[in-house]
Amino acid sequence: KEDLYLSALDVTYERFRLNPNPFAGVSAQADKEITYNEIDLQSRAQLGFQGVAGQGATWVASLANRLTLGLSNGDLEVGGSLANLTITQPLLRGASRRIFKERLTQAERTLLSNARSLEQFRQGFFLDVVTGNNPAEGVRGAGMPRVLSFSSSVSGYLGLVQEVQRIRNQEANVAKLKDSLVQLEAAFEAGRIGNRLQVDQARQALYNGQSGLLAAKSSFENRLDRYKLFLGLPPDLPVQVKDQYIENFRLTDPILVSLQEQINQLLQKIRNPTTSIVLSELEEYGQQTLEMKNLLKQSLSGLMLDLGLLTDQLPERKKWLQSLRERSDLKELGMGENSFQEIELERLASDLNRTSMRLEAEFKVQWEILSKIVEGLSSLPFEKAKRELASQVNELAGLVLELSLTRASVRLESVSMVEVSVDAKKAHQTASELRLDWMNARASLVDSWRMTDLARDDLRTDLDVVLSGDLGSDSIGSGHFKPKEGRLRVGIELDTPLSKVRERNRYQESLIQYQQSRRKYLSFVDSILLSFRQHARLSKLYQLNFELSRAAVRGAIAQVDLARLRLNEPPQPGKNSQFGATTARDLVNALNDLLDASNSFLSVWIGYEAMRMRLTYDLGAMRLSENGIWKDPGPILSSTPHQ
Repeated sequence: KEDLYLSALDVTYERFRLNPNPFAGVSAQADKEITYNEIDLQSRAQLGFQGVAGQGATWVASLANRLTLGLSNGDLEVGGSLANLTITQPLLRGASRRIFKERLTQAERTLLSNARSLEQFRQGFFLDVVTGNNPAEGVRGAGMPRVLSFSSSVSGYLGLVQEVQRIRNQEANVAKLKDSLVQLEAAFEAGRIGNRLQVDQARQALYNGQSGLLAAKSSFENRLDRYKLFLGLPPDLPVQVKDQYIENFRLTDPILVSLQEQINQLLQKIRNPTTSIVLSELEEYGQQTLEMKNLLKQSLSGLMLDLGLLTDQLPERKKWLQSLRERSDLKELGMGENSFQEIELERLASDLNRTSMRLEAEFKVQWEILSKIVEGLSSLPFEKAKRELASQVNELAGLVLELSLTRASVRLESVSMVEVSVDAKKAHQTASELRLDWMNARASLVDSWRMTDLARDDLRTDLDVVLSGDLGSDSIGSGHFKPKEGRLRVGIELDTPLSKVRERNRYQESLIQYQQSRRKYLSFVDSILLSFRQHARLSKLYQLNFELSRAAVRGAIAQVDLARLRLNEPPQPGKNSQFGATTARDLVNALNDLLDASNSFLSVWIGYEAMRMRLTYDLGAMRLSENGIWKDPGPILSSTPHQ
């Protein structure tokens, strides 16, 4: 804004310079002759106006008067007055309205260019705040703008919310690892795991997960402090990151994560062999478990809402899958027409509906059984009551984990992308009409041509017609002008230098600079076309990776579910009741794979959204509200890239 203001000051000066400007001046001098003692003080005053008019004509209108004061004898003599008007009209060099107004024109063109640059800077600043990448150069005056390539790395606000969700995913992973460790310890105590190594492997994975969670939180705080400095805020100012923008990517319900943590703590207290508990404490643990009923009921209701959203999204998801299936690059990946089938999506939605109804029924039975056990704890032998309560709470933990995985699956299938289809040539044509820096680039090229024209005018000879008129008065009637004391002069002034080497060199230099500007302009145009070709490739890449990442998360959820079911399998009569040697490792790997796949799924979507924002900027179609917030245009199609 300051640079724009300074360029506006240049315009005001150039306009002032071309308007009639007043001037006034007074001079005085003391005069003494050597042979006389008299000292006279003579002063002359002049005032008038000067300006430019017509085809470069300059004019000066002035009024002058003389006053003599005798310092020795006090005599006062008022001299004659003179009114003058002089008009000079160039005939060759500078004989053009465009030439003498060129400085004003250039100042106005620079102001317009800077106004465009300021608006584009607002757009670039929004991208910098949200994505951490600013393609705008700001107000820079004359010159050819540059095209900065799109960076796939995302920071800024989107980077912060991405870190927030990654921390949530890590917290959910730690809760699941704790739950798995509790189940493995129970299986080891029951003799179903013959090697303590599996339990230690699960414990080590938990420690690694907790360490990673602490590191992620510390990294987020450091990143947030740097972001506050970028916004001009003190780093110690309390700031909360609002993350509704990625609400759909909260695959794990925070309520369920908290409940898993509470259940794990209760199981550790109930099963801890080193701590002796009494019946009253056991009953209290049972009551604490029953108090979780309302929260789990709330999460079940949330599952039903998520299923409703998935049902609403199914038509859009089917269209999306169909468009992916029609792409030619699938064959390059070894994927045929059977990939991304709508029937698979329908089957998955149907399975999730059945699972949700089954979970609702099982939770109802679970609460009934758990209530009876808690009520009858006092009538059972203490050790048996302890085992039955631990077994039932463990069953509840398994159901909570399954509910968490089911909600994650439903939310996973509900997430969609805003469609982007880029035709590089059509987008290039749209940008040529809408991009502000492209307008400035064309203006810069024209400015180079205008400078060439000015340099060529300097090669012409100075030939001026001068019209001058005086109207004076004698010393007695100062201010009373008499026609007989006036004069009128008309003349021609010719200034032909013997050499124009300097002007010739400037002209040759301007021709070369014009060709340089032309090449820069062509490079600028080609760079924009290159950026749209990159957008076309990246949009297709992100769209395909998004579905592949979704499939990876889906597969990781299935692996965790299978590993959980394996731990909950009851021993079969006549067969070895021990789990396999890799049970713990398989479960830990499945949980870590789920964490990595969830983070990758979010990362692809965040990168796609950042690219979509940058695409609207590159098209010149980005629109901001008065508060500088992006107005999402929705789908960007190759047939209508200006939307």
